[in-house]
Amino acid sequence: MKHGLRPIELDVDGVVTKLRSMIESSQVDEALGMVSTLLHSVVEESNSNVFRLIKALRNQYGRKSEKVSPEQLMLALQELSATMDLLAPIELPPEPPRRQKPKKKARPHGRRALPAHLPREDEPVAVPEAERTCEKCGTEKAVIGHEASEVLEYVPASFKVRRILREKRACPKCGDGLVVAPVGDKVIERGLPGAGMLAQVLVDKYQDHLPLNRQAGRYERLGYEIPRSTLSDWVHAATDLLEPLWKVNREAALVADVLQADGTHLKVLDREHPNNVKRGSLWCFVGDGKYVHFEYAPNESREGPLSLLRAREGPLVVDADTKLDSLFTAEDAKAYEVGCWMHGRRRFVEALKGGELMAAYPLDLIRRMYAVEELAKGLGPDEVHALRQLHTRPVMDVLWKWMAEKGPELRPSYPLAQAIGYAAKNRVALTRFLDDGRLPIDNGASERAIRAVAVGRKNYLFAGSDAGGKRAAIAYSMLGSCALVGVNPWAYLKDVFEKLARGWPKGKIFDLLPADWAEDHPEHLLPKKDLPTPTDDAEEEPEPTPAEAD
Repeated sequence: MKHGLRPIELDVDGVVTKLRSMIESSQVDEALGMVSTLLHSVVEESNSNVFRLIKALRNQYGRKSEKVSPEQLMLALQELSATMDLLAPIELPPEPPRRQKPKKKARPHGRRALPAHLPREDEPVAVPEAERTCEKCGTEKAVIGHEASEVLEYVPASFKVRRILREKRACPKCGDGLVVAPVGDKVIERGLPGAGMLAQVLVDKYQDHLPLNRQAGRYERLGYEIPRSTLSDWVHAATDLLEPLWKVNREAALVADVLQADGTHLKVLDREHPNNVKRGSLWCFVGDGKYVHFEYAPNESREGPLSLLRAREGPLVVDADTKLDSLFTAEDAKAYEVGCWMHGRRRFVEALKGGELMAAYPLDLIRRMYAVEELAKGLGPDEVHALRQLHTRPVMDVLWKWMAEKGPELRPSYPLAQAIGYAAKNRVALTRFLDDGRLPIDNGASERAIRAVAVGRKNYLFAGSDAGGKRAAIAYSMLGSCALVGVNPWAYLKDVFEKLARGWPKGKIFDLLPADWAEDHPEHLLPKKDLPTPTDDAEEEPEPTPAEAD
């Protein structure tokens, strides 16, 4: 059965007959052993099905968030210590000092003032005619000032037409020698859209997850009808312009000192497939925390990522994906695996939410590890390494010791046993971040970049072809890099399209990568926000209404 649940099949009458025969033959011990084996089998099968059912119900009706509040964790630990002797044998190291956050200014009561950078239009309101004359002397009252109040108004986005007037000149005496100014720098040769228009279409589709049919409807409400097919052509043209930059971005990501990788599926229309839809994949690579590169593969085989990573040297942060195993096990392998504690923690969360209170203890230890990472923000690699050696390594040693002691006591089918098994199997990879201050504790950067794909495909459902998958990879790469370095994506794309249209020199193409572009355009940096951690992650966005494929 697809759901994994199956009825327990047991010939009770046959078992009773067998037991009676064994007892009559004085085989009492053997009969008890048979009963014990049967009971253990039934209990394990029943518990396994219960855990699966709890997980399925939570996925269907519960919150998707992996957040475990400190209060919830503390209550679980208190209940655990009161009922089981789990914490006494192991002495925990003291927690690291917490970073002192600046105190937030108390918000004033009432309505907040509107931001000063918003444009303002004055609308004078005159005193009624009957109240302008002085009641005592009959003189008209003079204006001595204004009482100002503000109203927040919304002006919808609008189109404008840039008329490019090409000057024509001719000799006024002989009427000959006609010359015309050259064609302006159009982003698309003989095309209609300007750089800002193309940038908006890409940001709407791949950043804000607005499929082209919805964009077409919005533009129609703004006063100009743009067919969906035309918008699709513009997406093709825009990603073709960005392809050289995308290739340079790939080079920068793959040679980074620290590379993170993750993958996800993407449905693609395929008329040769029995279901007319096949499963391709998008692989995400994050280099040194500033280059995001997506690569499309027409299938889900390991050749997609391996073709790019075979020459990789140095650390590669992944989530124990078996497709990448050969990168680390081959005789000539130069890359080494760094594990992801977000994935390691996730399994303990599932165990705790499935009713296994014992999972609260490793979760509390992992919480301590992430508290050190919070303290390490903004520090250099050497300082991070020293901080981890002082605070994280002792906690990690306690965690491994606890898992080694408690793991054998648990039934293999229990989620907690599976969580311990995953951690033990990947122990070397999960410990490597302790020895190098450059390495992250998890693969969160690539997971956050891939989230855009996960949310977007709920809207557009599938790519129209393999070429469409590649176009998506190009757009997600450039927009993902903008998000990583905190750049306004529309301002970035508009400026890049304009520069490419004017013939930007190939030797300076690196200057157009978002990380480098941001240094020259600080005015387009967005306000920084704290990145979510496994202890305060947000719920997934609700699934939107399905739309067409582009």
